[in-house]
Amino acid sequence: MHGSRLLWCLAGWSIAWMLAAGCATTGGSQNLPPPIAEGKGRLILDAGGINQLNFYVLDQETEEEVYESTPRMSASSPGAYESGSQEFELWVDLAPGTYTVVVNTDIKKNVELKGVEVKMGQEVYQHVPVGRFQLIFSGGEQFGAQVPFLIMDYNMRTVLGKGMTSSEIRHFIVPEDVYKIRIENLQAGLDEIRPVEVVFGRITPLSITIGSSQPGQPGSGTEGGGGQQ
Repeated sequence: MHGSRLLWCLAGWSIAWMLAAGCATTGGSQNLPPPIAEGKGRLILDAGGINQLNFYVLDQETEEEVYESTPRMSASSPGAYESGSQEFELWVDLAPGTYTVVVNTDIKKNVELKGVEVKMGQEVYQHVPVGRFQLIFSGGEQFGAQVPFLIMDYNMRTVLGKGMTSSEIRHFIVPEDVYKIRIENLQAGLDEIRPVEVVFGRITPLSITIGSSQPGQPGSGTEGGGGQQ
């Protein structure tokens, strides 16, 4: 059972990479990954359709950082937006050994993957338990296009991150979990709280409409989520 599932995942990942390369240029194969570097193995992160993550790799024995990749801007940054032209950057060739991979998210919780073993001449695929949500804010034009909000744990005991509503498409990358999103403006009497469930391989749209009398419900994940990947 586990072997069949692994083969299916590897085949799906390879097809997705080839399709992305073919769509990107008329040359097609020029965007495929090069052969594994001599004397090394290849680590490939599977983030459920996410093509770019900020992550770094540590030698597990010495805790020395051996690789770092920071291609994406945090979703909370004013200039952040989603683009459909992102190249797949979740791979790196490493010397054989055992590593710890730390993946940064858009909140204070990173994803730490220990015991990742890389073997010479082989590819290793590592599951990264993250997902995405998109906040769609409407009905509050009097507050302007950008309204700050908080990302909190479900019990609302801890503020995990902050963001800003925007007319641009923004996907917040966070560990799989259920969160509470709070938009608060005391001067205007605004205090909206909504739960959002983030799962692997999906973009969860969360709509907050000011003035709506209906209680908020957890967002239901939909593939694509109406946004670009």
